[in-house]
Amino acid sequence: MGSEPDQHAAALAAQTSTPAFHRALKAAVQAGLPQGVQLTAANYARSSASSYWLLRWSSAAMPPIWLTLRIATHPHWLTQVQQVEVVRPALPNLTGLSAAVRQALASPAAAAARYQFTPLELAVLRQLLVLADHKLVWLVQMTPAIAASHKGRSFDLQNDFRRLPLFLGDRNNVNNLLVPVSAPAFQDKLIDFFGANLLFSQFSSHYMLKLLPTIQWLKPMLAADARIVHWPPQLAAAYGKNFMTTVAQTIHRADHNTP
Repeated sequence: MGSEPDQHAAALAAQTSTPAFHRALKAAVQAGLPQGVQLTAANYARSSASSYWLLRWSSAAMPPIWLTLRIATHPHWLTQVQQVEVVRPALPNLTGLSAAVRQALASPAAAAARYQFTPLELAVLRQLLVLADHKLVWLVQMTPAIAASHKGRSFDLQNDFRRLPLFLGDRNNVNNLLVPVSAPAFQDKLIDFFGANLLFSQFSSHYMLKLLPTIQWLKPMLAADARIVHWPPQLAAAYGKNFMTTVAQTIHRADHNTP
């Protein structure tokens, strides 16, 4: 039998995971959006009441301007993430949520959290989708302290995650394929994307944290950007031929089931 907090969390997750609640939550969020802001996509945590909303400023200016909105009963387990957060302990009660969203999006923090992609960042996003097609994922190896807490305490995304060992591995079983990769500047991009919910985390064995692409966000974001992306030469120029060779060899091994 689970503890009382575990039982409460499970009950809350059940209440907030129904299609009816998602529809009501979406309506409340949309009612709180200021003029000129569009809801592009959303995703929902499976084991909690947390939800993430991809917002776009409807402007003819390019590149598009984006913002990540998080709504949850508790603060994020990582600090210094590039998100606007609305904490609502009363969920699934949605009373007052629209007003809270409107207030949060009008704050200086919201203005600072908006982001636009550079051409290099678009190339990294393209690579993430290609790797997903080959069932590959980027991973970082957490320290024992981070792994043991399992979101039980707060960590600083900028200071605690930037220099964790980076790997490229099998999305479904890291024991099948796991390749170390040294590319600090590339890893910085991954951590930035993780902080904006463009990658989401999944704990694995050996203290590994999978950084899985939020595909239902990346596809509309790339579709909305008219700039041409040739990701292999762009990434080779930025991160070196050795980096690209390692990625290509790992794709080959994944496709041919070679250890």
